[in-house]
Amino acid sequence: MKNLKFFINQFDRLFPITRSITGDGYRKSIKIIQENIPLKIFKFKSGVKIFDWRVPKEWVIKDAFISVKNKKIVDFNKNNLHVVNYSSPINKNLNYKKLVKKIHYIKKTPNAIPYVTSYYKKDWGFCISYNKFKKIDKKAKFKAVIQSKFKNGNLEIGLAKLKGKSNKIFLISTYLCHPSMANNELSGPIVLQNLYNKIKKWKNRNLTYYFLINPETIGSIAFIKKFKNQLNKQLHSGVVLTCLGGPKKTISYKVSKNLVSPLDKIISYYSKRKNIKIRNFDPMDGSDERQYCSGNLNYPIGQFARTIYGKYKEYHTSADNKKFINFKNVIQSSNDIEKILKINDATKMICRNIPECELQLGKRGLYPNKNFHHSKKYKKLFFNINTKIMMAILSYADGKHNIYDIHFKTSEKVKDIKKVMNILIKKKLIYLSI
Repeated sequence: MKNLKFFINQFDRLFPITRSITGDGYRKSIKIIQENIPLKIFKFKSGVKIFDWRVPKEWVIKDAFISVKNKKIVDFNKNNLHVVNYSSPINKNLNYKKLVKKIHYIKKTPNAIPYVTSYYKKDWGFCISYNKFKKIDKKAKFKAVIQSKFKNGNLEIGLAKLKGKSNKIFLISTYLCHPSMANNELSGPIVLQNLYNKIKKWKNRNLTYYFLINPETIGSIAFIKKFKNQLNKQLHSGVVLTCLGGPKKTISYKVSKNLVSPLDKIISYYSKRKNIKIRNFDPMDGSDERQYCSGNLNYPIGQFARTIYGKYKEYHTSADNKKFINFKNVIQSSNDIEKILKINDATKMICRNIPECELQLGKRGLYPNKNFHHSKKYKKLFFNINTKIMMAILSYADGKHNIYDIHFKTSEKVKDIKKVMNILIKKKLIYLSI
């Protein structure tokens, strides 16, 4: 279990770092991951416009606390979730009525500190457990201090590549921006690194693999901005990795918008055998697949998760910690995803050598030249070569459909479709291509 020990050690190094979408905490985290995979860093300056967004200034925080009579009752240095991420600097004396407006808590998880952000609107605030909030003396006088500042800097993303026989790109993406979160933060980068080292060992890679780590949302938008032309020409498919270390026994897959990814059909076919749950695309929640599938982009990118965001009480709280995450499930997620990616890498699109119209099959012995379907000779031919499958293959052989598409179009068994495909390949009517 070498991988398990390595990633537990890496987790312990990464977990306490005060990360955000920019800044030293993010850079420190990326450098730790670079010890394992060769990420190339791309930078986007503060203030740069990327589609409808602008890269924010870097957030720098040194300290934050709430005190009563010089005694700290909330302390950023004890837990970095205690301050709203990207809080503006403040140094104020406040009464309870004013302070309570700037405190966040969750009644349903009374022992957990919530995770709150304000990246794109200047604001400030503190986060505490509900049980701690209830103990605050309403008559006390409070001092609230946040020692933070904003400075011009960079948004940064990390990209590693493994070349294949084809220049067609398979994108494996995850995010790195949440401080002190296990399942919802560090499980994704750990699985991505594990997949990199697994795929690196494949003897024959048909696809070229991109491994991307970025701050969620703004990072993927920046990546799309820089690589849009390349993605438009070369993107085969891809996945976003998130929440892959929780206690759920099996992984799930969120399909791409409009079911345009080859993986959508492959996983739909194998879902019952591999015990993978299929989730519909939903632009309301999720991770960076929302950016890849948004608007006119409609990239063929889905998402893998195990214990899904928003559906466990520890989500976006201090309770999503080392006790909650299951490291064996993190490694198992890597293994399960690798098996699926191997199938995807080996699955090719069906193309026709003569692309226009129906083909003259009679001269090739694949269709009767006489329209006399009661003939025993032709009945025997049709039983050996399934005409329904053959016609479906030739109709959808446009370089955009694979064997699993034909399966769902015809409801025929994949093994029977393979037999007919092999006949058509021998007749030089079709060929397979990445």
